[in-house]
Amino acid sequence: MTAEIGLTADSRWEIGTEALIEAAKEAGFSTLGVAASRAGPDAVAACARSDIRCHEVLALSIGGDPALTLSRAQQLAEAAALLGARWVLTVFANGLNTETVPLIRRCAALFAEAGAGMAVEFSPLGPVGSIREGLEVVDVAGAQRAGVMIDTWHFCFGDSTWSDLRRVPLEKIAYVQFDDALAPCSDDLFNETMNRRTMPGEGVLDLERFSTTLLERGWEGVVSVEVLSEELRALPIPAFMRRAYEATRRYWH
Repeated sequence: MTAEIGLTADSRWEIGTEALIEAAKEAGFSTLGVAASRAGPDAVAACARSDIRCHEVLALSIGGDPALTLSRAQQLAEAAALLGARWVLTVFANGLNTETVPLIRRCAALFAEAGAGMAVEFSPLGPVGSIREGLEVVDVAGAQRAGVMIDTWHFCFGDSTWSDLRRVPLEKIAYVQFDDALAPCSDDLFNETMNRRTMPGEGVLDLERFSTTLLERGWEGVVSVEVLSEELRALPIPAFMRRAYEATRRYWH
């Protein structure tokens, strides 16, 4: 079994959309996560020229003002339709409650109308903190309209277990975001996740066990490398991409 290797770009990179797409293709990636702010005719044309797909549009936060959330969801749905994205990445400022449940369903319906699904991102930094809680959101949104997105950093630093990974229904996995982590230097998880990730194989996470657990179960899908690192942002972006592709590929082929 193999997986398709994609890239979730660092939002702090200073690079034009067309150059980002072309560099991703040259590095070996076949699919790319695109921020909604980059969606437009130029991005569509660049994807067509480079023969690269868009697997995710980033990102919706569920919580706060419902009207603003729905407005943002509509914008993301339009971006997903334009780019042909399979998923809209969705994070959660609030957990499941009487206000968020109907909001999640309405957002998922907007994405479905655009031909996309809601990729539910769980995180130890928020109220949806594990695979189990992510699957609860998927069930609320509707299994045909949503899937859980499993990020290795969030998996390893949160409340998810290896048993959860062995038992998650494969059809409910949207895709994987793949990254390693340096040994934590503080209790500031926000700084750790935003600035101290590292290339797969260069940190402390058991990525071999993670990939093997899914591959041995027969999972096939997109593995999108997302390395957020203050140190590695100093690299030229094309060089970063080449390192990221090669570091990720060996775990999934």
